[in-house]
Formats: sequence, structure tokens, C-alpha cells
Amino acid sequence: MLSAAVLISIALADFWVGGVYVTGLAIIGTALMLWEYRRMILCVLPLHDRALWVMIASGALCVLVTGFVSLTWGVIALLPGILFVARADRSRVAWMVSGLIYIALAMAFLVELRRDPVQGFPLVLWLVTVVIAADVGGYFAGRAIGGPKLWPRISPNKTWAGMLGGLVLAVIAGGIFTLSAYVTLPQILLLSGILALASQAGDLLESWLKRRCGVKDSSRLIPGHGGLLDRFDGLLGALWAYSVISLSGVLAG
Repeated sequence: MLSAAVLISIALADFWVGGVYVTGLAIIGTALMLWEYRRMILCVLPLHDRALWVMIASGALCVLVTGFVSLTWGVIALLPGILFVARADRSRVAWMVSGLIYIALAMAFLVELRRDPVQGFPLVLWLVTVVIAADVGGYFAGRAIGGPKLWPRISPNKTWAGMLGGLVLAVIAGGIFTLSAYVTLPQILLLSGILALASQAGDLLESWLKRRCGVKDSSRLIPGHGGLLDRFDGLLGALWAYSVISLSGVLAG
């Protein structure tokens, strides 16, 4: 609980201030999650691994350029790193390239979302609140109701009741933001439900990855929680879902 309180306090203060502070925090998070990801895939990871530092540098550059220029240029800045990693890790090219893209672009979109001077902070707060609500609702509904497992081969503790409980609480949390004059998203209840499902999908994806790699946690960076990927797996899934919806023009107007 203490670790969670510290993380939430730092994130809230940082995203409230915005600007370079958000970009800096996102760069740190991106670098650490890329380290965790490559460490899980390779099982052991020496610090002299050149491809690791290229992944970290290119992911950080993607977020940095997004924060100071735009998401489009951030994506362009990521391309050289993708090409290098693809050449350096030919035996694991699909794993490393997909991990780099998945983590770096999600964090870049988070920075891009906060760049809006009016709706930036409220939108980030809404998105994170929906993800937390989906996680909390899923946990308590799963423990209280139980029932059939959602996908026991990947995550033996998750149930269908937990998924539905998380969905309901996320929609309720999203509905509260309709009272805010700053969050003017169309169909916010539907969006909250979609993001709740996407966050649970992100959670399942990381559970599958850890099971495949034979590890319990992505790292031990956060006392009592494991690694950053263990805490932000749902946020990454929600960010990808929202970015696809937003960039497709569904939210235009």
C-alpha cells in the first residue's frame, strides 16, 4: 500500500504540472519497462547487451520527440531503433520489435494525450481512473463471487465474474467524469467500457508472457508489487485501445 501511495502521488503531481516533467517521467518509465521486457525474454541480461541500450535509447527518443514536437515525429524517431534491433536480434526479432513498439508507442501516446492544454490532465486522469477501477472491480468481484475461470491456462485467478465486475465499476467511474466540464468525450460510458476490457486484455497479455518466460514478476523494482510492467500492463492495453480509437477519427468533433 505504501508503494502504491508513493507511485500515485508522484504520478498525480507530475501529470498535474505537465510539460517537461511528464516527458521526463514517461522516459524513465519507458526505459525501465523495456529493460524488464528484454530481461524476461532473455531470462538473464548483462548490462553490456548492446541491443538493450538501443531499445532503451530509441524508446526514450520516441517519447522525448513526442513531448517536444509531436507523436508523428516520435514514431519516426523510433524507426531506426526498430531496424537496429531487428538486425541485432534476428533469432528473436518478432519478440523484441513487438515489445519495443508496444511499450514505447503506448508511453508516447500518453505524453501526447497530456499535451492538450485544456483536456490533457482530465483525460489522463479519466483514463487512469478507468484502468484502476477495472482492476479493483475485477479483484473484489472475483474474490466475492468466484465462479468459472476466465482463462485458467494464462491467469488461473481471473474469473468471468471478475471481468464483469471490473467492467461495471469502470463504467461507473467513467460516468462520474461526465460531471466535469473539461472531459467532453462523446459516448464516454462506452469508451470507459472498451478501455476496461482493453486494460484487462493488457493484464492477460503480460500474464501470458510471464508464464511463457517462467517468471512470477517482471522485476522487483517496486516493493510488494513486482515491476513496472506488472503495475502498468493494464494501462498499456488501455492506451493502445484509446490511441487506435482516437487516431481513427471516431472521437472527432
